[in-house]
Amino acid sequence: MKKRLCMLCLLTVFSVSFLSANVKMNLELGPVYTYFGSREPSGSGHKSWTAHTGGLNILFGVEFIQNFGVYGTANFAFGKDYWYKTSYPRSYSGNLIDADLTYVIDSQFGFFYVFHPVKNLDLRLGAGLGIGGSGRNYPDGLTKKEKSQVNIGGGVNLDVSYMFTKMVGIYGGVSDTLYAPVYTVTKTKHSDGSANTKGDPHKPGQIANSLNIKAGIRLVF
Repeated sequence: MKKRLCMLCLLTVFSVSFLSANVKMNLELGPVYTYFGSREPSGSGHKSWTAHTGGLNILFGVEFIQNFGVYGTANFAFGKDYWYKTSYPRSYSGNLIDADLTYVIDSQFGFFYVFHPVKNLDLRLGAGLGIGGSGRNYPDGLTKKEKSQVNIGGGVNLDVSYMFTKMVGIYGGVSDTLYAPVYTVTKTKHSDGSANTKGDPHKPGQIANSLNIKAGIRLVF
């Protein structure tokens, strides 16, 4: 029994040492452009809103043996104007709304595989769970409205990086996440200072999409 226990301990130590010797952690940080769109059915057609936003991208990844790894990435993007559109079989309309604020918080958590086509160049393809939030604050007559939604879905992430040294490099990439908005909150602020809040669950057929283009500095530890 003691021998088996000692062997198990030794195997555990060797396994941890082997894995830790091959683990490579990386941090990516840089600007991001996010195109976000959300649409929901309305009678025989649908209505939607889309926004162009910009902000910050952060990605943390851990690469294990055989080029596999896990990653988590988050984008924080903000803007002003957004398009509000309605589409029906016999009519279509679109208006550019001058909003006080539009925002998109977009994140993915999943697994990736790294390709090494040439020295110092990495191509990482990942896929994972998407969790995010989005919203817009805009005037509506004598009132102001704040609409926000919680989004859950899945997506893919593609990064290409070039390392100048073992620790410092640059990256560029794109990620795309398809969401189902699971909850929407509308807050209305009236001119007299009063406000009321209304929450709505996910409507069947309601979808959202977040497309991100990013670049920046990559650090490897």
